[in-house]
Amino acid sequence: MRRSLLTRPRRRAVATIALLGALASISALASAQTPTELREERKQVQQDAADVAAEVDAITEDAESLAAAIEALQAGVDAQQAAVESAQRAVADAERIQAEAEQAILDLESEQVAARELLRQAAVDSYVSYQGTGDLEAFGENPWEATREETLVEYGTGTGLEELDRLRAIDAELEQQRIIAAEASVEAEARRAEVEIRFNELDAALQRQEEILLEIELRLESRLGEVAALEALDAQLAQEIREGEQKIADAIASRPGSGGSVTLPPDSDIEVTTVRGIVVNVLVADQVEGLLAAMAAEGYTLGGGGYRSIESQIRLRRANCGTSEYAIWEMPASQCRPPTARPGLSQHELGLAIDFTYNGRVLRTRDSDVFRALARIAPTFGFYNLPSEPWHWSTTGG
Repeated sequence: MRRSLLTRPRRRAVATIALLGALASISALASAQTPTELREERKQVQQDAADVAAEVDAITEDAESLAAAIEALQAGVDAQQAAVESAQRAVADAERIQAEAEQAILDLESEQVAARELLRQAAVDSYVSYQGTGDLEAFGENPWEATREETLVEYGTGTGLEELDRLRAIDAELEQQRIIAAEASVEAEARRAEVEIRFNELDAALQRQEEILLEIELRLESRLGEVAALEALDAQLAQEIREGEQKIADAIASRPGSGGSVTLPPDSDIEVTTVRGIVVNVLVADQVEGLLAAMAAEGYTLGGGGYRSIESQIRLRRANCGTSEYAIWEMPASQCRPPTARPGLSQHELGLAIDFTYNGRVLRTRDSDVFRALARIAPTFGFYNLPSEPWHWSTTGG
């Protein structure tokens, strides 16, 4: 029974997007921005991200760049989280100012009522206690009006003036607090809108992080899967790959496992055969024969390593990851020590991939006549190169 691996994604791993997002967020924290300005900032970040989207590729980039990209991803998420927290603090500050102003308004309104009543009562007391002349004729035709005027004059030149000034001060402060409350309400609403924008940005950063980490994790699995296949062909190259991927594994060790489905159970039935010294799946034997013959006609006699037993990968997983079913089949490679690919994640284990050698050496570079000839001929027979590995050719390019 033939089983095939799921085609591994070839999405661009744009870790620089997260770095740009981090820088934009940090810049945004330096000054207050309106929701409109924040939306414009987001558009600019998205445009910048689109401009650099091809700069980092999980398939072809070296380990140092990918490790740096993983750090940039986390920096981007951290910056977005900081922006959310800053916006939340701004909301809390505005709401606090609004609440304090509203409480001050209530207190001042109570004081205003009390002051007015005190002023009214003082005026009444002053009027009632007024001691004027007893000669009503002295007041002319309207003695009561004249008495009122004299009483007010006396009141205005006495303690009532202080009470009147206090009432005016309360009125002025009340107006000021109403202005503060209104402005704080507007500010709080704007900052709540900013929080929503920042939350959306954080969510987008987290989604980018998960997508890119998944792509990097799959690259890690693929590269580690090559190590075992290369051991017999080029031990030095296998060690170089192992060391490079260790850096990537270390960079993502603190991150949650990206997961990924198991595609090849241990009871898979794969029939293999040998074609010019290379063990391959019988399903591609004729294609491999045609490819090797065509290359020989060009003057290049190729060798290489093809099928690798899945049992050998299982043994490595038991030794490096653990003996449970989860440890063998599901645990991300980066959580093993040393990092070890899961069984079933290499085309070699299906007999559908070949690491080509020429004159006993693995093809390490694309800048050679033999590679250029292979690149021209191999697709005719259904074999394609993995961009990150000049030596690795398979029916899927993975």
